[in-house]
Amino acid sequence: MNLYESIFTRKSTRDFTATPLSESKIDELRGFIENVPPLLPDAAISYKIVGPEGIKGMGVPKAPHYILISAPPQVLRNTCVGFLFQHAELFLYAEGYATRWLGMLKSKEQDKNFVIGMAFGEPAKPEHRTIEEFDRKPLTEIAQGNDPRIEAARLAPSGLNGQPWYFIAENESIHVYQKQKIGGVLGLAYKMMDLDVGIALCHLAVASEELGRSFHFSITESAPKTPGGFLYLGTVK
Repeated sequence: MNLYESIFTRKSTRDFTATPLSESKIDELRGFIENVPPLLPDAAISYKIVGPEGIKGMGVPKAPHYILISAPPQVLRNTCVGFLFQHAELFLYAEGYATRWLGMLKSKEQDKNFVIGMAFGEPAKPEHRTIEEFDRKPLTEIAQGNDPRIEAARLAPSGLNGQPWYFIAENESIHVYQKQKIGGVLGLAYKMMDLDVGIALCHLAVASEELGRSFHFSITESAPKTPGGFLYLGTVK
């Protein structure tokens, strides 16, 4: 299974075995992460891989490994983080491992630039699903125009399953927007919608490579008018 195929069957889990990955597989993961082109050329993101002794947080599932992701304040910080580490999530899933983004996870060591974490390891049982099992909005609710790559973005995971993205496809470009807020009591406190859009952008990038299309993300002044309730983030060309 490659990264693109993973998009259409992946499923996060809370159920991991205690078996750690081999050092060679961890090194392979590090090498993969280091070779993912960043969403923005100057994105400054760091991470470390730790065991259970290196994390804290309420309701965090038990796993043999956790990725702790940090980044200093910068343009589209969280979006760049989501973009980079959703690549890692797809890589792990394609290799047969289980993953879960963890907004409540914290590092035991103080880190003012900490953004988010991810658990990973061997799944307690195989986790996958069919397209019909994804609880996602139809394309008509999240996009204008036609571009086959948007289907991959539609299937991206998001906090509270808020799906806070909107796409306008025109002239071989896809303009990307972020919802300003999502509904519900929990939605009022949720602050990671920009990271979720980064995850969707990862799926767009993976779909672009699979379909032989270019992927270049930038902020332009010529984007269509922002839809009501959304913020313009950038354009994929």
